[in-house]
Amino acid sequence: MGRKTVKYVFLVLALAVLIPAMPFIKVAAVSIPPEGVRYEFENGIQNNAEIHTDYVGKTEDGQTIDLTGATCTFIAQKGTSTSVNVEIDKAGLYELIVRYAQPYDKTKKVQYLNVNHSNQGEVSFPYTLTWKEMSAGIVKLNQGTNNIEFESYWGYTFFDYLVVKPADESITGLKVEKKLVNPKATREAKALMSYLVDVYGKHILSGQQELCGSHNYDGSEAEFTYIREKTGKLPAVRGFDFMNYRGNGLLWDDLCAERVIDWYNNKGGIPTVCWHWFSPGNIGKKADNSFYTDSTTFSISKALTPGTAENTALLDDIKVMAGKFKQLQDAGVPVLFRPLHEAEGAWFWWGAEGPQNCVKLYRLLYDKFTNEYGLNNLIWVWTSYTYETSPQWYPGDDVVDMVGYDKYNAKDGLPNGSAITSTFYNLVKSTGGKKLVTMSENDTIPQVSNLINEKAAWLYFCPWYGWYLTGEQNNPVNWLTEIYKSEYCITLDELPDLKTYPVPDGQDILYGDLNSDKSIDSLDLALMKKCILDNNQGIKAADLDGNGSTDALDLALIKQYLLGQISVFPVNNK
Repeated sequence: MGRKTVKYVFLVLALAVLIPAMPFIKVAAVSIPPEGVRYEFENGIQNNAEIHTDYVGKTEDGQTIDLTGATCTFIAQKGTSTSVNVEIDKAGLYELIVRYAQPYDKTKKVQYLNVNHSNQGEVSFPYTLTWKEMSAGIVKLNQGTNNIEFESYWGYTFFDYLVVKPADESITGLKVEKKLVNPKATREAKALMSYLVDVYGKHILSGQQELCGSHNYDGSEAEFTYIREKTGKLPAVRGFDFMNYRGNGLLWDDLCAERVIDWYNNKGGIPTVCWHWFSPGNIGKKADNSFYTDSTTFSISKALTPGTAENTALLDDIKVMAGKFKQLQDAGVPVLFRPLHEAEGAWFWWGAEGPQNCVKLYRLLYDKFTNEYGLNNLIWVWTSYTYETSPQWYPGDDVVDMVGYDKYNAKDGLPNGSAITSTFYNLVKSTGGKKLVTMSENDTIPQVSNLINEKAAWLYFCPWYGWYLTGEQNNPVNWLTEIYKSEYCITLDELPDLKTYPVPDGQDILYGDLNSDKSIDSLDLALMKKCILDNNQGIKAADLDGNGSTDALDLALIKQYLLGQISVFPVNNK
């Protein structure tokens, strides 16, 4: 125990000290108070882990590592782990607070978190020369004994103690508002969002990424044919990639926009679109896959500087892409749009120069698409991580509708059917529960029993194409069949008519559109004047300030809107 303060003395600890040779004795589960119960790692179970007391050392650059005042465990390379057994009186969701030190990597170290020998995702440990407390996430614990283990992935981390406490109900309640960040969102986008919120926490939507290419060959449908042959079903969500739409005369139209339209309008499915963005204008291109940092010297900071060649090429690409999304909007198709994905990994050029530039680019993209090009059919998805640095990469609640996570954690040639509950609730917590959370890419689809038992309410899953879906080391056929045929999973044939799905009261109204032609223009200004003169209070779209009446204030607001002085009416923010 070292010199640490002991706040609680529990029967389980007393038994561990006094009668260690009697493991057959059952220990009563303790009631967990709001502030939690503390467990010492040195009293736990070690797998090649070292135990140190009052550790003092030096880093390679001569910094002092001071871990005095504690006895702790240390895991190094792969094959080492440290764990504690936790006694729980009531099954449910609990938050894990860990006291650690990580003095070896100034970026971070990452370890696996395992609960009852099931992987719950990865935990990032930032650099620190002394002890530091942090949340390791929220997990489902069973009544009785639960084993909490940190297993070496990048290794070289010290562990002092673990605090287990009940999870905050404001996070676990999963109450998301049926409201998009774009107040001008189309009726179709609002209806899709309404359906997604209704499903969230109750079911998971099946999804699948398509192979990107010319799509004039049978192989383009290989994954969907495979799923249908093995399960008799098709996924509800189809992933598309707009990677081949480019400016500067470099456009290769692979008819992806047409397939998005067909999937929604003719098949009744939900489309999600990512964008592997080649280096704009081929500037800095070193290899064909120039969306990768290693394959281009394209500079995001230069691209954000007006007047540069990079900026011109960037804006050309955005204009071309906006034209494709306008094609979808004109066809009445809403889209889950996932730009600048996996930025924090820095393997794509849009993440290579840090979070500040990436956030600027995302917000520029949102502004151009929404305010300049009038794209109102998009539901904006940000692909995040659960590192301590992740909040710096987050573009902001005002431009994000949904948070995604790309899960690739199958290892050692074996599938990983964990629901990674800790990762899910860390992402929920990152926005205070305000945003939907989804598994935007994955290798192994979580097993349905884990999703239900661990209460990991991912909105949808979406395996990458090819081997990521069909490889037995990723998705065994019996697991695939089990989830597709379960009541918990929604497939294409089980979707409602998304075009007519109800939206909340008032969201069907496009305020300012008095003549119901889905646009706000000079005709609506003339109707507003007539409405006020005739004292006609029956047109809800005319009440722009939301005070329950139509008057001169509403007339002033629509004038300001048409002059470009405002982009949102006060009623839209109520």
